[in-house]
Amino acid sequence: MKLSFRPRPSRTLTLAAAAAALLVIAAALWPWPHDDGGAPAKTTANDYSLRPSACLAADDSTTSAPLVQHTWTALQQAGQDNQVNVQQLVIPAKDSTDAAPYLSGLIAQRCTMVVTVGAPFNTALPAIAENAPHVRFVAIDPPTGTDLKGATSLTPDQLDQLDQSLHSLLPQH
Repeated sequence: MKLSFRPRPSRTLTLAAAAAALLVIAAALWPWPHDDGGAPAKTTANDYSLRPSACLAADDSTTSAPLVQHTWTALQQAGQDNQVNVQQLVIPAKDSTDAAPYLSGLIAQRCTMVVTVGAPFNTALPAIAENAPHVRFVAIDPPTGTDLKGATSLTPDQLDQLDQSLHSLLPQH
């Protein structure tokens, strides 16, 4: 009896080779995700409640902290009473140059009213307010001599007026 060690092409081997060829062709033609130049997806701020929003912008200095907390508490209560959305942005800002981009960001987020606390934000407010006539601005305890064109100034004793300010944001029926 004679044994042959020569490999014979079998039907299974032929089918496997054909399947592998098809996979290679399919992979080459498949619409794989492509690089779009690294452009990030556009992010937008949407408020589906359609309620007005009041945004607190303040610096995180230790001298401003008590007033920021007092203002935030008053703003939260006024927002709850008037069904107005409220949010806060407390960041380290040394001067108006540091604060201005954050105020612009709150305007881009469609804040209906921006309340500022702390010298950096209060001094940045006039330049931002003149370019956003559709937004109401309130400066809490601004430094003496700050020109607040387009903004309302409140002292810490007048924080209860935030309730009236937020109520005025509501549509009149």
